[in-house]
Amino acid sequence: MRSTLLIHPDDRYDRAHASDSESRFGAYLRRNTAAFLDGDEPTEDPVEFAASAWRIARPPVMTPGYLVAHDRVLDTALLREDDGTTAIRVDLTTKLPSEIVRGLRSRGNGWISGPTRVTNILRLDIPVPADRLPEPAYSPLAVPDTETAKEALEQLCGLVNSALGGALVDLARTEAA
Repeated sequence: MRSTLLIHPDDRYDRAHASDSESRFGAYLRRNTAAFLDGDEPTEDPVEFAASAWRIARPPVMTPGYLVAHDRVLDTALLREDDGTTAIRVDLTTKLPSEIVRGLRSRGNGWISGPTRVTNILRLDIPVPADRLPEPAYSPLAVPDTETAKEALEQLCGLVNSALGGALVDLARTEAA
């Protein structure tokens, strides 16, 4: 089965546009160290570390983001439930099947007229095994380690792409039918 990347890091752009000649994302980590604090100390929780790195790597913090999303990805977030389980929430835009659109038009209810494309949002939560995330690492000045943050993002992107890449291909095929 062919798959598609829903989200991935763009290391080439990151290096090419880095103000420090190393990593644009690293510069944003240095500017946003407060996002990694648990009280007064840097978090030692791999999930909180990854969640902070994820928020920084995406718009609106980084624009363009270090993480590049497929056009169908409307939003993403790393969530932790009260019971400690963690998931990546991915909101995808999808077209309604043509049968439903025709049915809505035929009812004459005014919801759909002309060639308007009707879309809806498909929200998916992908479980994140916390043991797949790296242990947080910081410089002596409590700046998040760029390579550790990138590793956390690679793991999370891998989970999303593995879980949903094939589904995106199937979705596009279904909508075209």
